Amino acid sequence: MSIESPWVLLGLLLLAGAVGFYASRRPRPSALGVEHVRTNYLAGVNFLVNEQPDRALEAFLRAAELDGDTVETHFALGSLYRRRGEVDRAIRIHQNIINRGSLDPQQREQAMYALAKDYLRAGLLDRAEKILEELSAAGSHRMAAMRDLIRIYEVERDWQRAIALHEELSKVGRPRQETAVSHYWCELAEGARGEGRVEEAAEVLRKARLGQRRFPRGALVRADIAIEQGDTALAARLLNEVVSQDSGLIVEALPRLVRRARADGGDRLIEQAIAAKPDGWAEFAFAAIIGDALDFPALENLVRRLFETDPTLAGFIRALGRDPASLDSRAVGDLGAVLRRLAAATPRYRCAECGFSSTGHFWQCPGCKTWDSQRPLTRFDVVAGLEGSSPPSA
Repeated sequence: MSIESPWVLLGLLLLAGAVGFYASRRPRPSALGVEHVRTNYLAGVNFLVNEQPDRALEAFLRAAELDGDTVETHFALGSLYRRRGEVDRAIRIHQNIINRGSLDPQQREQAMYALAKDYLRAGLLDRAEKILEELSAAGSHRMAAMRDLIRIYEVERDWQRAIALHEELSKVGRPRQETAVSHYWCELAEGARGEGRVEEAAEVLRKARLGQRRFPRGALVRADIAIEQGDTALAARLLNEVVSQDSGLIVEALPRLVRRARADGGDRLIEQAIAAKPDGWAEFAFAAIIGDALDFPALENLVRRLFETDPTLAGFIRALGRDPASLDSRAVGDLGAVLRRLAAATPRYRCAECGFSSTGHFWQCPGCKTWDSQRPLTRFDVVAGLEGSSPPSA
């Protein structure tokens, strides 16, 4: 294996230097001890020169007995390897530290936590979880271990254990993460609803509201339950509540309203929702195009307004030889279909924290794992859409 990264070389040179320093400071070493260090040190240098970093690492670790003079160097090297993605090497270093008997309790705890981080980076969640559960019981790494365990439980969708750990953190003075906990309850509620346990889902949703009274996702799930139970009035009230609280969720709420309105044979529900959030008219227009809901006059009017006032869309329509201010219903529908195809070729959501983009909505960002951070992109990227699909016909 060649040394393709200068950081790998730097790390090994750092350890080699520490070995030499340790050997020079060791008081009155025995002849056997000197020969042990010398043999392995020279072997490590030879492997390093011949671009065999794995074998060089093993030789240097054999040469350097762990004590107060070398343990911090081992920790630094392990951390360096993890940051560079050389997780296998980091694991071997931290396992080597743990297996030595000369560590004090604090150093052993530090090594265990470092090894858990290695396992997390490698995706070995079961191994990381086992170490973190031990560290979360007590010690200086307890809080960090509990936070890392919560991340594991989120990945494993073990929402009950994640809730329990948040409760433990709040008991030791850490602020309760109400947004995350409310989402955990919603995940449990949606699971119960999906299995037909509607009453249980409703009870779980009440727990979600205890932490956050204004929680749009909870209202969305409650609206879905109301729709399934045929309670149109309650569903409409809850969806209007979602719209009024967060215009970014209009694109999620409108399809539910549209399905209910079509079943009822009128657009009263649509008009009520628009009235609940008048400054969200552009989001309604975007959602109407994406959701193919231009058969409702109230939504068609908002789409016309968008075509006339958005400079990019107005220019796009003029480029097709049409006047944005004089489009008939058929032209609005045709343009809506074109924009819907373009939108399908470009991201529709972006995380406000890390910039992660996706075509679908996630309550928890897949990139940075932040809850409630994804926002809809309510402007059509016409150029990117055209590059990703066949050109539309006028």
